[in-house]
Amino acid sequence: MQHFRCGDLSVSVFGGWAEIGGNQILLEAGGEALLLDFGRSFNRWNRHFTEFLGPRSTLGLRDLLALGLLPRFRGLYRDAADDTLFPSELERRFLDGAPDGAYIQALLLSHAHLDHSGSVAYLRADLPVVASAATAAILKAMQDTSQIGLDAEAAYLSPRLPNDEGILESVRRGSYLRRPYRLLLGRLDSFPLQSPAKTRTLDGHPWTPVTTPLSVGCFQVEAFPVDHSVPGALAFYIETPAGPVVYTGDLRRHGRWGQHTKSFLQRLEGRDVFLLIIEGTRLDSQGPARTEAAVQAALHEAIRRHAGAPIAVDFAPRNLERLQACLEVARDLDRHLVITPKDAYLLQALAEADPSWQATLQAARILQEPRARRPTWEAWLWEQSDIHPVSLEEIAQDPGAFLLAFGFYEINRLLDLRLLEQAMGRPRRQGLYIFSNSYWADEEQVLDLAVLMHWLRALDFRPLPEWLANPPSNPAEAENPYHTSGHAPADDLVEVARRLHPHHLLPVHTEAPEHWRELLRGTNTRVLV
Repeated sequence: MQHFRCGDLSVSVFGGWAEIGGNQILLEAGGEALLLDFGRSFNRWNRHFTEFLGPRSTLGLRDLLALGLLPRFRGLYRDAADDTLFPSELERRFLDGAPDGAYIQALLLSHAHLDHSGSVAYLRADLPVVASAATAAILKAMQDTSQIGLDAEAAYLSPRLPNDEGILESVRRGSYLRRPYRLLLGRLDSFPLQSPAKTRTLDGHPWTPVTTPLSVGCFQVEAFPVDHSVPGALAFYIETPAGPVVYTGDLRRHGRWGQHTKSFLQRLEGRDVFLLIIEGTRLDSQGPARTEAAVQAALHEAIRRHAGAPIAVDFAPRNLERLQACLEVARDLDRHLVITPKDAYLLQALAEADPSWQATLQAARILQEPRARRPTWEAWLWEQSDIHPVSLEEIAQDPGAFLLAFGFYEINRLLDLRLLEQAMGRPRRQGLYIFSNSYWADEEQVLDLAVLMHWLRALDFRPLPEWLANPPSNPAEAENPYHTSGHAPADDLVEVARRLHPHHLLPVHTEAPEHWRELLRGTNTRVLV
């Protein structure tokens, strides 16, 4: 944790300091406070947990508080008569002498990536969450389709109480309880009411549309949409008793929504900014970023050169502008984009917040497979009249007529496709697997890529880019024309700082916060490092 004081303004960075992601920032002034994001630090998380060793949800917050993965505040976490994450006094002792979190007025949530939202599940159930309607829709869709339990409860919670042996159990009867979201830039009417289980209702706090400036305690909050690799990303301008604060969240301007970031800067330029809290993921990246338009052009060219071949494109979940790019490429090249039911469910949720996504959903084909039992969310999806299912059997009849939005966890569908082609007597043509994703070269990803390559060789799918077959140890050497970052490079970040010319700048979401001092040399901005 890093603590900074600027006059009467106090800022505590519990996550996101000298690391990329995991933002948990507390802003205090006038005797009240706001949380800016409440994410998961994957770097610190992975020091303690692996795929088969995770925090024990039956013991609530014991592991997370003991390991310092959550800040210690009394009254900040779920601990009510009808729901608690403190099964015994042993867990509460971690908070002995800790500050009282009752003065925290709300959580301002910049976007739906887990390194910014992945610890919301632990917060007390009545803490207001201020976010875009798109972010709220994404978080609920992720939770509805998830099977990971407690960690996913960002949109609504399943009440937990200790049994006679002091172990937390979900209360199976009764309702799921919604968190009190305050929705910016859109509204959600029916989706928040939709329960993930047929046997339980979804009740609790309403999700209320609000406009900015929004009064939150002694703070006045304005929100501005910005360009990022997930829909609904926001930056915030916060009037505090100690002076105005700007929090960028994650942003860039080289994506499909680049105009949002440009407008954000234009609207704030000339205003007084006491403190700028700014991300710096790519402070070491020089020169202009590859645009999403260039990525789409590269995808178009690669797919055009392989007419008639089965082709899969692997991109990150919730990277819906990449999905949109693939849809447009497929349409230009007389193919149909095939997406998974989870992708379709997410698009259906987003379409309520922003109706423009409805056209994307209607233009795609949704993979429909036989299942012994369909979860509630998927059963609801197939009841909709404005979607277009497609089976693997249909795809196998003419693989060149489709573009498959399949990633690592759908690789076995390509096996099924090959088997169906064989059963139909179709000649086997080499396929193409386009990796349109980030490469960080951590140990887990290296292992996953090795597994992926074994599958691709077995299924006769050629990988692009070609270095995927022998990935470099240095991520900077992994040049990929089929992907670009969700974060602004150094020159663009410096432009944000210079145009807003804050009195103070607090670097977060970067491994080299001290680099800002060199970048802003000669300005009147004081860099807090």
